This record gives sequence, structure tokens and C-alpha cells, in this order.
Amino acid sequence: MTTVITTQRDFLEHVAGRRLVLEDSWVIITPQGGVEGVGPDRKPITGTWSWSETYYCRSIFYDGKNLPEDFQTVTVDGDKVSFVHDRGQGETVTWTIT
Repeated sequence: MTTVITTQRDFLEHVAGRRLVLEDSWVIITPQGGVEGVGPDRKPITGTWSWSETYYCRSIFYDGKNLPEDFQTVTVDGDKVSFVHDRGQGETVTWTIT
């Protein structure tokens, strides 16, 4: 059953603090507002996140670059969490919750 995450409280309950894995990459979105992990080629991922209206909003630093702030929709289905970039209008990235 797919759960659409629309509040920070739901995000904290279902996603934050868990290790999210996608191929060779992993991230942990901390309940305190941090993002940490390892991306492709073992390059570190760091950043911050907040909640705005019904969106997960993240600012991350990866591979020597600050990536643009992005507001994303979030859904959880079992052990999968999907983030859809650009306020739900962009690319979908699905991670496994471990």
C-alpha cells in the first residue's frame, strides 16, 4: 500500500533516520535536518533538509558542487521510498529503506 507523505510528522515517522540505498549509493536523512551519505564513486553527500507545505525540501553538496535546492513529493510503499523532483513534476528516484 502506497502512503503519500504530506506532513513533516509523517516524513519523520516513515523516512527520517533510516538508511536509504540505491545501487552503490546510500543516504540518511536525519530527524535533525541533515543529509549524509555516499553517492556514486564513493563521493560524499552532505546537506540539509526542511519541510515546506507538502514537500521535502533539500539542499545538498555532492561532487564538489552545491546542487540547487529542490522541493520534492514523497511516497512510501513497503520498503521503497520515492522522491519526485520539481514539486512532483520531475524525475522520480526510488530508494530502498534498510
